[in-house]
Amino acid sequence: MVICGISSGSNHSVTFGSQNNPVSKFQIKTDKGTLFVKEFSEKDARYNSKMYELAKFFSDNFINNTNDPSLTQYKKPENFEKYLNMIDGMTRYYKKMFIQDDGNLTVLEARNAVGELCAAVVAQTFNDEPSGLKDEKTCYIDSIAVKKKYRHNHVGQILMNKAVNCSKDVYTDAFLASDNLAVDFQLKNGYRIMDYTNPDEKIVIDKINQFRKDYPDYITFMDKKLTTAKNHTPWYKRVIHSKEEKN
Repeated sequence: MVICGISSGSNHSVTFGSQNNPVSKFQIKTDKGTLFVKEFSEKDARYNSKMYELAKFFSDNFINNTNDPSLTQYKKPENFEKYLNMIDGMTRYYKKMFIQDDGNLTVLEARNAVGELCAAVVAQTFNDEPSGLKDEKTCYIDSIAVKKKYRHNHVGQILMNKAVNCSKDVYTDAFLASDNLAVDFQLKNGYRIMDYTNPDEKIVIDKINQFRKDYPDYITFMDKKLTTAKNHTPWYKRVIHSKEEKN
């Protein structure tokens, strides 16, 4: 689920994404046929039709896999124009990612034998512009979607893990905002529900949620430790301290 406008405008070097650490093409075998996975590149992003297709794919997934009325409203026939405007907004959102990409952005798309877009994932360095929170060692899973007929084939899990693990030597944590209907899937993928009773986690959750306001009714914030280092500092603690040092 898209959380808020994420950009990666800093100049730090991170070995992640299409520019810094390309992901080779690969295949995923499913009970509905083989999916062919490749990176959605900056070159692809130059084509409005391709970017619009990606934005529509994610938008339709968000609308049809949630109980959030702010999203389900777009399914109503009388809101068709609003639906189209939403897709246009999402197209601009993803275009902005490529424009501001410092090499950390990874977008993977999976298509079937006839070229139909069936699954996709967007991941990049955590930088939440509205709240001012960011951390160069945290991978943010911005968007993940799998077409209904291809679910229960570990497609989403494979795409997410591929996006994160291609830079496991750089990132120590991964973070995402899961629709409540998808929490079980994320738990199976190793993600943890963030603890709102933990003071540090509460601070981060509140800062992010003040701009989106869908937690906890429709969204669950989740994270995953990627490192085995014993002296690991959780990403939410780093984020808080970084913010305090700047203030």
